[in-house]
Amino acid sequence: MILEEKFEPEIKIIENEIIDTLLKYTVFSVRGEITSKILFYFITRKDLSQSELQDLTGFSAGKISQEINNFLEFNLIRISKKSKPWIYSMESVVAETFSRAINLLKTNVKWESKFLEMKEDLEINREKLQKLNGYDEVKDFLEINLMRFSGFKSIIKLWEELKKKYENE
Repeated sequence: MILEEKFEPEIKIIENEIIDTLLKYTVFSVRGEITSKILFYFITRKDLSQSELQDLTGFSAGKISQEINNFLEFNLIRISKKSKPWIYSMESVVAETFSRAINLLKTNVKWESKFLEMKEDLEINREKLQKLNGYDEVKDFLEINLMRFSGFKSIIKLWEELKKKYENE
């Protein structure tokens, strides 16, 4: 499908320059070029179909579909039109930013049960392990990370409330 351009040619040139410039920043490079480019087009255009994203980015239909599914899974976008072609929307850039941060923290918090297990094993085997070099450092590392997970949970709760606020504006 050939994309029916929403912008005047001069605006499209500026859009491309902005996206190319943003892609050079490290903060966006960790997400990968495909993910970042799609995100930027949602920011500049809000509503897009998969074929429009394919025309804009030059990425394959499969790559676009995979990224769209990831965005949907993490609630970064939503389906705004459920008939062919489906249209996907990003309602709020601020809410999307909170979603990304929340998902990152939730990914970290998934390790909490493993850290609790390790701490329990350390306590059960304390007499044998305490004599080994590095025992105190491992114990401290586990305790610090367990505190960090508690902090992450508090931040997640706060950010989820803020995200809802921006979604409703």
